[in-house]
Amino acid sequence: MDYIYKLITQPEVEPAPLAAPKSRYPMLPHARPGSIAGLLELLLDRDGTEDLYRIADDLRMEVDDLLPIVEASTLLGFAVSDKGEVQMTPQGKDFAEADISRRKRLFQDAALAHVGLLQQMKSALEAKKDHTMPAEFFRDVLDEHFSDTEVDRQLDTAVNWGRYGDILRFDSESDKLMLYESAEDADAASTMRQLG
Repeated sequence: MDYIYKLITQPEVEPAPLAAPKSRYPMLPHARPGSIAGLLELLLDRDGTEDLYRIADDLRMEVDDLLPIVEASTLLGFAVSDKGEVQMTPQGKDFAEADISRRKRLFQDAALAHVGLLQQMKSALEAKKDHTMPAEFFRDVLDEHFSDTEVDRQLDTAVNWGRYGDILRFDSESDKLMLYESAEDADAASTMRQLG
């Protein structure tokens, strides 16, 4: 409103383009962790850099189908993309060369560093004594920012990433999210309950 008022009252001021407000929940690209790993492994085989159109051609894919995977890799800090070229970052190289357990840890670190929705999910689950929350809670939060269809897609993507990165678990029967506990953590918690 202040900007519009300024334009009306000071016509000599050159209008500047309005910046889109930054969303609190930027849209997660719909890409599975396995697809991200596959792209990074392909880049590793090609010395870390390749033209996006060449990758799409070699994989017999449309570039539009490859873009969400590239965007997800970029969001997580595993790759950078500029002018049709995709380049692996040192973090992406580390991820591509790692075994599965290390990949999960690297994915967890990257997801929690760059994905606000996963940060929020983890914090909410940690805040609850039983470390569980109905998925509907997060659907309601996302509902303020996305269409109904996109709410489900965003939640599915976040859950896939959270499960892969050992951040959370999802029980489809109860429609509840649970904080991920390793076997060692579960054993320690059980021992503490028995002692206390």
